[in-house]
Amino acid sequence: MTDWSVMKMTSLARAPETVHPPRGRPPRPGLRESILQAAEGIFTERDYHEVQMDDVASACGVGKGTLYRYFGGKRDLYLAVMFDGIERLRREIETTLRTAAPPARTIERIVRCTLDFFWDRRRFFALIHQHELRPDRDVEEWFRQRQQLIRMVQQAIDQAIDAGHLRPTDSRIATEMLFGMMRGVNRYRAPDDRIEVLVAAVVDMFMCGIGTPAGRRALSRVEEA
Repeated sequence: MTDWSVMKMTSLARAPETVHPPRGRPPRPGLRESILQAAEGIFTERDYHEVQMDDVASACGVGKGTLYRYFGGKRDLYLAVMFDGIERLRREIETTLRTAAPPARTIERIVRCTLDFFWDRRRFFALIHQHELRPDRDVEEWFRQRQQLIRMVQQAIDQAIDAGHLRPTDSRIATEMLFGMMRGVNRYRAPDDRIEVLVAAVVDMFMCGIGTPAGRRALSRVEEA
């Protein structure tokens, strides 16, 4: 037997190397979603600066170290919760757009599901709004996702114009105005305001306006003068 054959047989008989599992506990299925759900409740109830990572860890029953395995810090967690929520809202609006309803009714449903989503989140988007004029990568992502919502709602407004449910106008500006109305109504609503009343008010003002014929005539006289 040659030295080469001995080396070859020894190599074949060698036990396979042991593959060591990665350090730390394996990821628990659904844990990230549970963390996001717990964090959303906390961010909804408190201002951003009042929330501590310990609070989130306690709410979802994990150690703070586990929390940092999924999210680099409080801002990362906040943004993950926000983007997850926006994605849910986008899916709801997509579902609304797929229903066989008159365009005017579709706009009403968009207002309802949007106000319903933001109803308990009035302070939730305060941080991102504070940084809108100083955009970084995360704010740019917020604008990208917001633009997806804008395009979907603009599509509904274009359909309403085509159907004669809205007069011809700049649908992009009309969409921004509708979002502005919903944001303002929800942000500054009174404690005893009810969502059904505010949905009806927003839809009525957007679809019908609040100016009277007398007011329009007054504007015409001013323009003529």
